Amino acid sequence: MRARHDACRRRSCMTSTTEERVRITAAARALGEQLGDPAWLARLRAEAAALADELEWPDSYQSRPWKYYDARSIDLARYPVEQDESIAVEADDAVTVTTHGFAEGATAERLAQRLGSAVAAGTDRFTALHYAFLREAVIVDVPANAEPAAPVRIRRSVSGAQLTTPHTVIVTGPNSRVTVVEEYTSDEAEILAVPVAEIFPGPGSEVRYYVVHRWGPATRSFGYQRMLGAERDAAFQNLQLVLSGRVVKGQLESSLIGRGTASELLGLAYGRGEEYVDFYTLQDHIGPDTRSDLLYKAALRDSARSVYYGLTRVGLEAKNADANQENRNLLLSKTARADSDPVLEILTSNVIRASHGATAGPVDEEQLFYLQTRGIPLPVAEGMLVWAFLEDVVARVPDAGLREELLGLLEAKVRGS
Repeated sequence: MRARHDACRRRSCMTSTTEERVRITAAARALGEQLGDPAWLARLRAEAAALADELEWPDSYQSRPWKYYDARSIDLARYPVEQDESIAVEADDAVTVTTHGFAEGATAERLAQRLGSAVAAGTDRFTALHYAFLREAVIVDVPANAEPAAPVRIRRSVSGAQLTTPHTVIVTGPNSRVTVVEEYTSDEAEILAVPVAEIFPGPGSEVRYYVVHRWGPATRSFGYQRMLGAERDAAFQNLQLVLSGRVVKGQLESSLIGRGTASELLGLAYGRGEEYVDFYTLQDHIGPDTRSDLLYKAALRDSARSVYYGLTRVGLEAKNADANQENRNLLLSKTARADSDPVLEILTSNVIRASHGATAGPVDEEQLFYLQTRGIPLPVAEGMLVWAFLEDVVARVPDAGLREELLGLLEAKVRGS
């Protein structure tokens, strides 16, 4: 990756040309006029387009979360902003789910207060492009004390070369509980996806948000997600299940502000071919008595690669914080590669726990030998150990039916390798 970056410097290639910047501004304005933006969205879109003009692509030499991926090679001209995307939503009557085209009204007013407040347009050039070319948002609104019997299902399918900007907002009232399953699929066209999810759990509520990545072989996805835990005793569980995609890179944050808020971040990737999976996570302990746990695993075949950079930050006011962070990688070929860098930043000594760990290596030879001594053939023995390694993450999903469904998707990917 460094070699490509240096070659780019030698050729004096630019991250964005003047012509490209003009196209961004004009295309964003035209899209807003086409969609009939309300005033608040027109302002947000114009600000985002201006930021997309001003900001450069993230630099792998200057930005630690981008150390292993050179975004400067992206050519926006290859990705038209005309979108061909379908959205299917299933939800219990207890939940209000709106696929929003941003028309005026009460829902739009509530959306105006939330949209862009957790994941800002100025985060980097990707998020600026997201808001500049935003077409719709799926809003999941859960009232106080509600607990839907079935998960909310959001299925997004993208077809044809394009820049796609899916946006999801989840808001829950006090003492509610909801499970949201969002699935991304795409065809074999070259697609640049920039999904954003903003989660706002109410006091004493619990949000379980599971994301399934089944992107096509030429799709590059750069996703952003932030849980804003401003209310007391709010809880959040997230799973990122990466089953396919040329590049799947995510920036995932949990801001633990209210007293007693909790976050559990789970990630699981099974890579083959030249698939590239890269996650940056931030467990940000801001308020007192907060808890966070993280377990990210990747199993890699062929020339697949995984990258993990995670920061657990415990602020001065985060007394009695309890934080754990683990990244485990299983290398199933000599050409697979994993890079892992878990980091702790602790600003107070009054903590319950702040731990981290990372591993990368092949299947344990002693375990393989033990299974073979019991008469199990080598390929079967290796498969058993790989499955046990992967299943450990999905086992944390509390809903048994949903757990079996996710394991079924994972098994289909493993069997196809």
